[in-house]
Amino acid sequence: MVEPSRYTAGIHAVRHVLDSEHQVNELLIEKGKSHPRINELIHLAKKQNIAVRFLPAAAMLRLAGAANHQGCLAKVIPANASKKEHGTLKAWLDSLHADDRPVVLLLDQITDPHNFGACLRSAEAANCAAVIVPKHHAADLYSPVVTKTACGAAARLTVFQESNICRAIERLQSYGFWSFGLAGESEQCLFKADFTGRCAIVMGAEDAGLRPLVRKHCDQLLYIPMAGKVESLNVSVATGITLFEVVRQRQ
Repeated sequence: MVEPSRYTAGIHAVRHVLDSEHQVNELLIEKGKSHPRINELIHLAKKQNIAVRFLPAAAMLRLAGAANHQGCLAKVIPANASKKEHGTLKAWLDSLHADDRPVVLLLDQITDPHNFGACLRSAEAANCAAVIVPKHHAADLYSPVVTKTACGAAARLTVFQESNICRAIERLQSYGFWSFGLAGESEQCLFKADFTGRCAIVMGAEDAGLRPLVRKHCDQLLYIPMAGKVESLNVSVATGITLFEVVRQRQ
């Protein structure tokens, strides 16, 4: 049975995975689709000795699911399945040098694939060293919607799927990371926090925010000051604001 979760959809996202070190098994093109950018993808795939197959529109739609495939899909091996350099979170942490100051993003139970993909995109743009997500109760890391929204970011990020986010935070802390959780009712403003050391940014679910136990494991809770009347921000927007405050402080 074909696994739709192994497909990246959309011209821009497919181009990103073809340009990355992500392993692409096959490029799928909708029959009858003709566009200069699709022709570029076909040329690039053939140059890399990647098989190109043409499928009817109905088959493409079935594989892409809710994602707008724009006439092309890339069948990929998931990043974690092909990753050899750092197989586990502990192995990655052990590989850090004493003076490294990486930023790690933890996404706790974010189930909306658009939000999830947008968070990954922001993480890559902000040069996060790694992203940690739960194995369960989260959007499918490899779904077409996530990979398309992430715009190729998932192919370039080091992503660890952990069974227990609290234990992941504890492990990061044992390696000198200071964990910051975003919570609207906290008393510390995001823009007054110190992000110059090893940082773990923890973002909670779209509706409930950080779970109580996850909050307790964070070293510090922060809020984003709101000037308007809305009470909260979309989690992907809040993630972007937070990560680029980290970037700003480090420049």
